[in-house]
Amino acid sequence: MGRNHDMRGNLRTHPDRAAALARYRELAPGYDASCWAVAGMRRQALALLAPAEGDVVFDVACGTGPMLPDLARCVGPSGRVIGIEQSPEMLAIARERVAREGVAATVTLLEAAAEECDPDARADRFLFFYTHDVFQSPLALERLFYRARPGARVVAAGARLLPWWGAPLNLWTVLRTRRYLTTYRGLGQPWQYLLRHCPDFAPVANNFLGTSYIGVGTVGEGTAVT
Repeated sequence: MGRNHDMRGNLRTHPDRAAALARYRELAPGYDASCWAVAGMRRQALALLAPAEGDVVFDVACGTGPMLPDLARCVGPSGRVIGIEQSPEMLAIARERVAREGVAATVTLLEAAAEECDPDARADRFLFFYTHDVFQSPLALERLFYRARPGARVVAAGARLLPWWGAPLNLWTVLRTRRYLTTYRGLGQPWQYLLRHCPDFAPVANNFLGTSYIGVGTVGEGTAVT
C-alpha cells in the first residue's frame, strides 16, 4: 500500500475498520521493529497509569501486546489485564508474547473492535497507546467506559498536530502516521471525545518536539458503572 494511497484514504471523516484490518495484516510481522522509537513513551505511560496489585486494566487496541507483560506483573495474580484488539494477526503475536513471558494466566485477549467488545469485568485503569481511530469513535468510547469503575484512571498517548506554526512538523506527523490510522480527523486534539467521559483529561507530557502527547484523566461519575 503506497504512501499516497494511505494519505488520500486517511482524509475520510470516520475510522474505517476494513481499511484498518487490511493495513495491520500487512504491518503485523514487522510492527514491533517499526515502533522502537516509542519505547520510552511506553515506560512513561506505564508509570503514569500506575497499575496496582489486584487492579483490572483494559489495554485498548493492544496490538502485538508490548505492554501486556509489564501490566500483568504490576497487577499480580490477584489482578487482571484485558487486551482488546481487532486485528487477528496482531493479536496472534500478543498471544505468543504473553505465553512466552509467563503471564497468560493474568491476561485475557479479546479479538474485537472496540465498538463491539464485551469485557466481563469492570476496569480500574484504561490504557490507550496510539489508538487514534478508537478515539475518533464515540461509540467505542461509550462501550468501553460503560465498564469503568467510578474514578477509573485513564492514560492515553498518541500523535497530534501542532498549531499553524508547526506546519513542517505537522507534515512529518501526517507522513509517519499514515499507515497506523485510517482518518486524520481530530489530530489537532485527539482526545476531544474522551472529554465526555474524562472531563479532567489533559496532556502532561510532550514527545517528538510536541508531535506526540501523553495525558491522564479519570472517568467521571456519569459514565462509570456503579
